[in-house]
Amino acid sequence: MEKIVVSVIGAGGKMGTRTSINLAKKTDVFELLMVEASESGIQSIKDRGFEPIPVEEALKKSDVVVFAVPDILIGKLSAIYVPMLKPGTGFIILDPAAAVAKELTLRNDCTFGVAHPCHPSYFLDQDTYEARQDRFGGCGGKQDIVMSKIQGDDDRFAQCVEVAKQMYAPVEHAYVMTSEQIAFLEPTLVELLGATCLYAMAETVEEAKKRGIPKEAAVSFLTGHIYNLSANFLGYIPGNPPVSDACKVAISLGNRLVMKENWKEIWKDEVLHKVIATMLHPENPQI
Repeated sequence: MEKIVVSVIGAGGKMGTRTSINLAKKTDVFELLMVEASESGIQSIKDRGFEPIPVEEALKKSDVVVFAVPDILIGKLSAIYVPMLKPGTGFIILDPAAAVAKELTLRNDCTFGVAHPCHPSYFLDQDTYEARQDRFGGCGGKQDIVMSKIQGDDDRFAQCVEVAKQMYAPVEHAYVMTSEQIAFLEPTLVELLGATCLYAMAETVEEAKKRGIPKEAAVSFLTGHIYNLSANFLGYIPGNPPVSDACKVAISLGNRLVMKENWKEIWKDEVLHKVIATMLHPENPQI
């Protein structure tokens, strides 16, 4: 079988390193080309036993390009590199923001997609102790991924899906949806709401410490209850038992004391687009 030629642009960066390490394990399937501009990234690639190649050479050969560059640079750099792609190339970005904001340069003769990890869920059973310690994914812990086809050929996109499954391996499910739907997952679901609430929980642990509660006890109590309540609210406990009446009262109070009454406005299209614009260009906030 002919190998799929995959280049990783930014292979010495944080995400580029993670994805290229996994792709490098499948030498029978992929011919991997690594591209990096920074001196530290180039040295990182060499330390792993590989030799980076010029971007022009990589793009001429590639069937699929993994664009592992920071979100705020996708617009600028895609305008430079996309015109250099050979016709029919698959081009994967790792976050939907630039695509939704229309900052990603496109070409009618190439296929463009988004591939983003879900990270290992605490509801997902892992096979080994090492896998259970992989909180991020891609280092032994099973996870799901989400993908979208921005535009292009179905067969080439199917190839992009296979590349994404390996670079985020081991992958259980690849959920395909629109780029806008992925954007509602991140930033809306997991950053605007999830990360904000979890950061507040971490700050609350510090408040517990100020009152003489051992941090270990506060963390154990908080995370144990969060695991239990997550399972309860999301339907992972057989029989869907209700929480206590006292807990229901506390939740209603929390909605008044902690949450803004109009917090669900984060799910409006216009809010999403303003949030993405601000994330990509924090110097010019839109919200």
